[in-house]
Amino acid sequence: MTQAVLITGAGGFVASHIAAGFAAAGYQVTAIDRVFDAPTRARLGGVRLVEVDLSACGADILSALPRPTVIIHGAALTTSPEALGITMAEHVAGNTLPLIAMLRYAAGVRPKAFVYLSSSGVFSGSDGSPDLTDTDLPTAQGPYSAAKRAGENIVPGALAGVCETHILRLGYLYGPAETTRPTRQNVSQLLDWIGAARYGRPIRLAANDPCRDWTWVPDLPRAILRILDGPGRSAPVHLCQPQPVHDSELVRLIAGHFPGTQIVTTGVVPTKAPMRPSTIPALNGFRWTGIAEGLDVLCTQKVAA
Repeated sequence: MTQAVLITGAGGFVASHIAAGFAAAGYQVTAIDRVFDAPTRARLGGVRLVEVDLSACGADILSALPRPTVIIHGAALTTSPEALGITMAEHVAGNTLPLIAMLRYAAGVRPKAFVYLSSSGVFSGSDGSPDLTDTDLPTAQGPYSAAKRAGENIVPGALAGVCETHILRLGYLYGPAETTRPTRQNVSQLLDWIGAARYGRPIRLAANDPCRDWTWVPDLPRAILRILDGPGRSAPVHLCQPQPVHDSELVRLIAGHFPGTQIVTTGVVPTKAPMRPSTIPALNGFRWTGIAEGLDVLCTQKVAA
């Protein structure tokens, strides 16, 4: 019997890759977002796309969807409230109301599992030393951080006795098809560097040379599928590749693809410690894409003129 998955936020960079990965694994995929742009629609050919604002939708819209075996909640506002022109309260509501809608929906359809995609954004720069483990207490205070941390706390209790839950913290992410959208107005630092090198601009390297846990986004659906084969957990799992790298190593690798690239050292930037992946049996032996391998793909892919 074909298993079905419902994925929210699937018009975005991360969740669209998860939707494509689950479709490739044979799942019947329903992808939900406020809007799907043309390139994402093309990448998700064969996936059922539903455009709806989960903050305001009625139960009838969700009840008309195929009953899922798995729900993956990835919908999120990552852009700051100031950039979006909304208040902090509106920003928190924009992240929490869709989650509440999906929790109510899950309580009714009782899937096998509910996956909540959280973020290392729950941590502040003073947390963790020398890295962030899943036992470190998050202390970040911004509206995005607060909403994600609230979700981590709410999901297991809200769905106790209903289904298995998995709380997955994602860190720095990179991969194909990364672009901006209204809810995510900046691309990753890594893609900024590649763009600078490609078009002959200098790469700016912070003097404190941060170390970050870069993870290849197309690896995520394979990892999540493995996790779903194991038991549910109420505690967050750090889902990231195990070899963090310093910015200086990344820019050297990028510059190697674009001869003549200048590297300019700038001032100190605020940063947080890299996440250390959780050691769970489901991911024993999992092959993560190495940073050099991923950069080879991004630096050699064709780009629009």
